[in-house]
Amino acid sequence: RRIAAITVAKRVAEELGEVVGEGVVGYKVRGISVCSPNCRILFCTTGVLLRRLAQEGQDDMFSEKTVTHLIVDEVHERNCETDFMLTFLHQVVKKRPRLKVVLMSATMDAERFLSYFALGGGAGGIP
Repeated sequence: RRIAAITVAKRVAEELGEVVGEGVVGYKVRGISVCSPNCRILFCTTGVLLRRLAQEGQDDMFSEKTVTHLIVDEVHERNCETDFMLTFLHQVVKKRPRLKVVLMSATMDAERFLSYFALGGGAGGIP
């Protein structure tokens, strides 16, 4: 996860013509924070995201001030961190209809996730 966050952040920064951590693209992994005050695209591990959510508290979790889009890769890999994050997302998604969430996996059961988040209608029904 750490290597993926760092590598993708570097690639996106390169595509935008900037150096990661000096412009709008940054990353945070355990023990390492490479982002500027202007950071708008943050790549991080699930653990870092959970710590951030814990600091924000229940009322500000996934606040529009801090998160507009959330992309989670390899969501089928079940572990405590991913399960906690999905539980928090489940609580927030109806309160934050403008929060854009992308759950990615080559092997996940899409209908199960749609059902869990009560989105229904198959992948085409996702706004």
